[in-house]
Amino acid sequence: MKPSERQHLLRIVEALCEGLATSDDVARLEALVLTDQEARRLYVEAMDLHGELFWDAAGAGSTDSIPTAYAEIAQMGSRQIKSSLPQRPAEKVPSFKRNWKAIATLAVATVLLIGVIAVWSKPAVVPGEQTIAVNDPEGTDAGRPAIPSPKTMEEADSSVAATPPVRLPEITLPSVSTPSAEERGGQGKMKPVVEPTPLANVEVKPVPTTDKDLIQLINDEIRQTQMAHEVQPVARAADAEWVRRVYLDLAGRIPTLSETETFLKDSGRDKRTVLVETLLASPAFAHQQATIWTNLLVGRTRNQEIRREELLSWLARQFRENRPWRETVEELVAAVGTPDNGPANFLLAHLNNQAVPATAIASRILLCQQLQCVQCHQHPTVKGWEQSEFWELNAFFQQTRIKESMQFDPKLNKTNHVRELVNNHQFGPTYYETLKGVMQVAYPRYGGIEVMVEQKMPLRDQLADLLFTDDRPQTARAFVNRTWAQFYGYGFTTPLDDMGPQTPVSHPELLEQLTTAFVNSNYDVKRLVRWICLSETYHLTSQFPKKGNADLPEQGELPLFSRMYVKPLTAEQLYDSLVIAAGGSADSLLSRSAMTNREQWLSQFYTAVETEENSEETTFDGTLPQTLVMMNGQLVQNAIDPSKNQVLEEILKGRGGAESERIRQLSLAALSRYPSSTELTEIRDALRWSVKQRVERNVPVQIALAEGLKDVYWAYLNSSEFALNH
Repeated sequence: MKPSERQHLLRIVEALCEGLATSDDVARLEALVLTDQEARRLYVEAMDLHGELFWDAAGAGSTDSIPTAYAEIAQMGSRQIKSSLPQRPAEKVPSFKRNWKAIATLAVATVLLIGVIAVWSKPAVVPGEQTIAVNDPEGTDAGRPAIPSPKTMEEADSSVAATPPVRLPEITLPSVSTPSAEERGGQGKMKPVVEPTPLANVEVKPVPTTDKDLIQLINDEIRQTQMAHEVQPVARAADAEWVRRVYLDLAGRIPTLSETETFLKDSGRDKRTVLVETLLASPAFAHQQATIWTNLLVGRTRNQEIRREELLSWLARQFRENRPWRETVEELVAAVGTPDNGPANFLLAHLNNQAVPATAIASRILLCQQLQCVQCHQHPTVKGWEQSEFWELNAFFQQTRIKESMQFDPKLNKTNHVRELVNNHQFGPTYYETLKGVMQVAYPRYGGIEVMVEQKMPLRDQLADLLFTDDRPQTARAFVNRTWAQFYGYGFTTPLDDMGPQTPVSHPELLEQLTTAFVNSNYDVKRLVRWICLSETYHLTSQFPKKGNADLPEQGELPLFSRMYVKPLTAEQLYDSLVIAAGGSADSLLSRSAMTNREQWLSQFYTAVETEENSEETTFDGTLPQTLVMMNGQLVQNAIDPSKNQVLEEILKGRGGAESERIRQLSLAALSRYPSSTELTEIRDALRWSVKQRVERNVPVQIALAEGLKDVYWAYLNSSEFALNH
């Protein structure tokens, strides 16, 4: 076998073990293993590797030798492997353990090999993920699923006061199957193997300084990559599709009915640019960014030992005043004080368990590097990421402690337990144990620079400076990657927060150029967002092209950004959008009471979990609790109650006149678009059937019509389209 074929086979095996292999991958693996003896050997050794890793993770033993496949996988830089093989002397391991381990791993590999060959003897069927496309908001009918006839609707109760909503057919986004290779016509195929590109080796050309030129730079780089992969970008998004997208991304909510109508009626050529600038200058943008980063830094669950609202308020002020991102990171890393000091809450939430959570989370969130992988062992694929790397970063936090005391609060007239983040005057190094059982000592070091512990400047202050010493610091690169993913659903790397040299980068030159431009702008957050939102890519439709293309990051491929990828609404976006759909004002969402109400609503979906990273579990992922909240929750009930929703009340009282126009207004209020002609016809027929059924039960016509229109609005709010950002 050629070296490239061996690497290709090992990559497919890795994907198979991680559950990421496609049908094409399985077919290629079948052809290699069944026709090549060396391929079969590599397959067994690769499976043996996974058995060793799981065995060693459980503390069952050590490895006597490393087969060829182990070394090749390490050289390839597989990002999926999260543990390393310990190198203990063979004579220290009891012989019965070695024999049992050898028998077990050999048995596992043999069974897997037989199982795979048995599966390959039948046609391999791997269901592809469905790509959700959104219909043309301007009213075209192509691809829109027909709503079932009125005969399928449930019969309503005869009592008007207690009439439950008629279950109108859900307005569901059409499902588009993944195109096959034949349907692609041989064009737009991604390279089967994408070799990692070390960002340190990327040559960065001088970047422009004006916003116009930087936006054009993004356009050019994206086009060049698409051309290299023979992929054509889709059409430009219609105004109705785009306006909903930009409000969700920049303001964290859908636009109000009046905001949508104003934008759609505007005939100005630069109205999209004007709206982006308006939203960037609004308090809603600062609130949206603060919400995103508060969730990243301390999660959504309410920790009684910190004041989450103070962190959110401080972050909102940072984004509102457009403070440099460097300043924000430095304050988060070096903060001291009680929970009343917003940035101090970050480490107050994670400075437990010898600052292990603080080390892991700071690296993953602020640097997009998962150093927790080397907490216990040397990284199996990343050269230079030794076990000491984690503990040297951890050493910066060893001079910090949480001081607990009781303080009297004159406002509440009671004594409270107070936690305070303070810096010790003395320093004690970090000690850790290697897998060989040897104790090691780690002193504070970052980026190859070891700080002087004798200096009067606290260690975390020195770390804050070290994070920005390079021309293109990792903190800036990580923020660019996160911000890009925030607007497109995918960053330049997958996973987003694993930007090691082992992780392929979809657009390495563009990532480095944007990082350089971001640093040159003095870490200007709003300028970075402006470049992204005014680029051509952000204005593309989310509709999948009729002939298909190879831009399928949903299947594990690197994104080419030839279309806007569909993103589910976050819990905060869904809550705020329901408030707007219920007639609430945009300004009311920014009040302290509104934020408290939102946190209470979120608490039913998120639960804190005691792990090394202080993580949390969620049921906000399309599960039954979320479905029930959308069907019968108080927010939805408020939205369909005209006594609480002024917008709905105006529509029911005759805004727009005829029933067809009222349906159009309901669609605009919920989905920021007008219904297509087919959709309008089907809903109007269902509405008339509903009214007729009520009238036959002696319900007055006007009341029957109002109840039917409320059902239509309920159906729109419970549609798949409402829960997605496209």
